[in-house]
Amino acid sequence: MRIQRLSGLLMLGAFGAMSLAQTPFPSKQSDYTRLMTYNIQWFHAGDDAKRIASIKEILDQTKPDIVCVQEIEGRAALRQIFDGQWQIAMVDAPDEFQETGVAVRRPYVLESYELVFTGKELDYAFPGKRDVMRAIVKTPSGKTMVVYSHHMKSRSGGRMQTDWQRQMAAGMLASLIANRRDENVIVAGDWNDAPNDASANILESGNVLAKGGDDKNYLLMANVTEELADQDFVTIGLHDLYFGEPGVTAKVPGSKADNDRLRGRDYRFPQDVKVPQTFFDQIFCSPNLFARGAKAYVYDHAPAIRGLSGRVQVSEDETTGARSVKYTEKGTRASDHLPVFADIRIN
Repeated sequence: MRIQRLSGLLMLGAFGAMSLAQTPFPSKQSDYTRLMTYNIQWFHAGDDAKRIASIKEILDQTKPDIVCVQEIEGRAALRQIFDGQWQIAMVDAPDEFQETGVAVRRPYVLESYELVFTGKELDYAFPGKRDVMRAIVKTPSGKTMVVYSHHMKSRSGGRMQTDWQRQMAAGMLASLIANRRDENVIVAGDWNDAPNDASANILESGNVLAKGGDDKNYLLMANVTEELADQDFVTIGLHDLYFGEPGVTAKVPGSKADNDRLRGRDYRFPQDVKVPQTFFDQIFCSPNLFARGAKAYVYDHAPAIRGLSGRVQVSEDETTGARSVKYTEKGTRASDHLPVFADIRIN
């Protein structure tokens, strides 16, 4: 009996050590803008109350000023988590169930917004109506910033087979940013690639021929999150390692090396993958903002990973290509992605 009690105490001590390992983050400083990117997996109006409560808890703890969102059914879905102090940039297309958007908390002001790359001929790079949201935001001190929320083509169908779609999207976005010449630019979203893959390197360098690998050629845009990926932090799939309180850390050893190992190879997922968790959700900013000091964090606390996933049934009309979605089972987990946020000095 004494041995069993001792082993139980040792287990509690181990769990306590794990809770301390969760990624800390500081309180937001008044002279910094805190921007978050969050893929809220198939988030829809009428979603589960526990799931909504977890997402609100994340927002209450992190206190972002601006949130770039992906995989949203529409504006009504977002109003479940963003109250009247938030302005929302979203087109709210009735036939798109994975929209991108930007939410802006007062006293920041959403001045205007638009989708870019909307042409049907661009569906190879930007599938369906999952186009890039471009929002003009003014800080409380009157500074203007341009915020892009993006959701790259997934690796479904094969990473190597879909690389060209993500690289084409990155090249077009890099060209748009270079030609507009805005002073303060932030790009955030689900990249479906790691920060050292070709798509990220294209946006960073402005070179559409950039290859994958550790480059950090921040000529056009600086990758605020690359340092985290270098340390084996991940932003998707951590829930598979979570078995209850007090939780796990988003630092998964070997995640970067395994993504590098499989780059340019034809492989099966998940059979040929050693570490399925990886870093997909990224934040980029103009080099002038990066030079003033910018720091990124992964939120890996319990509200982001507890609970169960939901189920959706997606069907597509073979004639028109129109999709329909049925939310067959409501999940209680916030998302399969972790929120990522960065403190960036705009003023």
